[in-house]
Amino acid sequence: MKLDVYAFGSALMDIQLHVQDSQLKEIGVEKGNMYLTDRSRQEEVLKRLLGSEALDPDLLGENVNTAAGGSAANTVFGVSQLGGKAGLCGKVAADTFGDLYIRQMHDSSVLFNEKKVDGMTGTCIVLISDDAQRTMLTCLGVSSEIDYADINEEHLQKSAYVYLEGYLFDSKRATQTMLQAIALAKDNGVKIALTASDSFCVDRHKDIFLKLIQNDVDLLFANAQEAQALSDTATNKDALRVLAHMCDSVAVTDGDQGSLLSFNNQLTKIAPCSVTAVDTTGAGDSYAAGLLFGITKGYSLQDSGNIASLFASRVVSQIGPRYSGDIRQEIKGLKV
Repeated sequence: MKLDVYAFGSALMDIQLHVQDSQLKEIGVEKGNMYLTDRSRQEEVLKRLLGSEALDPDLLGENVNTAAGGSAANTVFGVSQLGGKAGLCGKVAADTFGDLYIRQMHDSSVLFNEKKVDGMTGTCIVLISDDAQRTMLTCLGVSSEIDYADINEEHLQKSAYVYLEGYLFDSKRATQTMLQAIALAKDNGVKIALTASDSFCVDRHKDIFLKLIQNDVDLLFANAQEAQALSDTATNKDALRVLAHMCDSVAVTDGDQGSLLSFNNQLTKIAPCSVTAVDTTGAGDSYAAGLLFGITKGYSLQDSGNIASLFASRVVSQIGPRYSGDIRQEIKGLKV
């Protein structure tokens, strides 16, 4: 089966809920920050916010939204929603959240390795404030332990793009696996896309990111902060100019300022879609999904960017990283 995108990412079960500022203080976190936690801390927070039944996903209740997430997972889910074919190389454990993750991926039509291992499935608690800010507590569990045996070689070899999640470079094992995947992709004429993930991720892995961008990556996704951090510049245009000399295709997003695309030194400006943001979780992931879908389906760069912009705006207008509307129908209104 030919795929549009085969992604490498942390398989994290997202657990999203609205909280008051007082609840953030109660559990000892600052609004808008992101925290890496261990299993005991994650379970403590869930129980404090949701009660004793918090560790059973079937009992979480309607006020809590779950999604088989992780940045790359959100992107391939979006590609599938748009009508593309996508797969994910990720890892879950033999527990209730692992079972739920596999079930949700199957329901989304994303191809996923259903192998389960000992340990704990990764989770990301997303605490959403009234002002749409998100505070995240992530327990990676087994999600960062991807090795070569987890790769479906046939899916990779028959994909238009391999998509690499920057966060995974925090794991030495996953980094080695992705480097092997890059070699296999290049041997089979598969293009490489990389998302920088966040500016702190860039700070941690700038050297390897730059090496990959200069030598292996065909398409780079970065928001304004990430792009400027990678290029040591202070504006989006300067960042794009520097990065475009390293990589054939670059997409720089900047929230309500829209985005800039440079493909083969052709600059394309993409206008933002006006929207009231409720939850920014998954905005960049859905943008990447829209752009990858458009270019793999042969749309023009302008039309692909417009699809990406629309999709991102729809995701931030609701709770959670997965759009609940009919995005296929809505992109028809763009006349692409």
